[in-house]
Amino acid sequence: MDRIETEDIFSSIVSNEGRASGFWKGLRLESFYQPIFGIPQKRTIGFEALARGYEADGTLVYPGKLFSMAKNEADLVFLDRLLRAIHILNFQNYRDSPYWLFLNVDPTVAIYGRKYGPYFEELLHRTGFRGDQLVVEIVENTISSNNNLEVAAEYYRSHKSLVAVDDFGAGHSNFDRIWSIKPEIVKLDRTILVQASKSSDIRRILPELVSLVRASGSLCLIEGIETPDECLLALETDIDFVQGFYFAKPEKNPLPPPLLDFSNILSKSRALIVRAREPIEVRSLMASFEEITRYSPHEDIFRLLGALFTHYPSVSRYFVLDQYGCQIGNNWERNIPTIPDNRFLPLMNTKNADWSHRAYFREAVHHVGTSYISSPYLSTTGAHICRTMSMAVEKDGEIYVYCIDIEWNTVAERNSWKPTPPSPSLTDPFART
Repeated sequence: MDRIETEDIFSSIVSNEGRASGFWKGLRLESFYQPIFGIPQKRTIGFEALARGYEADGTLVYPGKLFSMAKNEADLVFLDRLLRAIHILNFQNYRDSPYWLFLNVDPTVAIYGRKYGPYFEELLHRTGFRGDQLVVEIVENTISSNNNLEVAAEYYRSHKSLVAVDDFGAGHSNFDRIWSIKPEIVKLDRTILVQASKSSDIRRILPELVSLVRASGSLCLIEGIETPDECLLALETDIDFVQGFYFAKPEKNPLPPPLLDFSNILSKSRALIVRAREPIEVRSLMASFEEITRYSPHEDIFRLLGALFTHYPSVSRYFVLDQYGCQIGNNWERNIPTIPDNRFLPLMNTKNADWSHRAYFREAVHHVGTSYISSPYLSTTGAHICRTMSMAVEKDGEIYVYCIDIEWNTVAERNSWKPTPPSPSLTDPFART
């Protein structure tokens, strides 16, 4: 097996007016850089280096076609190493800056590249670049074993670089790989955003996916954000970083921040979230629910909560828990003809049920007097996607947690709704007609 010398890599690079270009198989290789933004920082925190190839007549060759021209493993290793070299050389103006440079490394190269001789350490030495300024992105694929990727990840960490798993969520991604490699950053693939924009179920799961990535010990980045709605989807999660055309397109020269008024984009997007996060029906329902539970005597609350059925079509049931999370009595269900889903029949009887493990109970008792609304989930009681609104209130020296269930799909499908009556009173919110 032929050794690929670092000198051979650099002999394929030409510098013109301070800019490095690589030459390989008749193509001119150039570097482009796309900014990556930190949500809490509200600014650029790094750049991802992207490759573009050009034929002699100037025809653009994108990375997919470019890498398909590598006919064997040695070709792939040479191309991968050459691209990393020109990316770093063209980033020299930021060599001592507080910005990360994200470099893609093919997983085959990450695992087997050292068979062709050492390179990464020599690359850092030759360019004078610090390893701790690099984020090495390894793309998920189905052929690489976790053990081999662990060794590759530790190799880059030994040079103080961070490791990122790229394109997570596409193809055959799995958390077993995340847990074994322990990357510092996980980049969620754009396909997740596209699917979430089309499916309310996936949109509901996206924040949980981000939370799971972060709970596993990795920072999380959503890439490929191109539209305002996709921006909202990202910002509704606990995401750390964002990347995409919506914020900035790749440029040949990584410009100093701000590349755009990211703070303005962020504030506008968050303002949209505040308006869009809860439909007007839910906001009105929450106001009525809070007023009933906070100010009405305990013996009147059940009657008043029952009146919510008339004025809020999405309310399916209400129930009350004691201070320990145990249900007092049965559910009070909406009095309309329904066809029960008998597959869930064993779960329907909830008298004395213990809901202390549910977030809507824990949040309520930890913040007495403040209402809480859960994330959507499959109700074991009604076999439908629901959200539970809850509030813990002290009545006659006892703590009660009042809860109402909302059929979430009916809210999501209904585009227009006007509250009736227009303004509830403290004594009987639904006395007026």
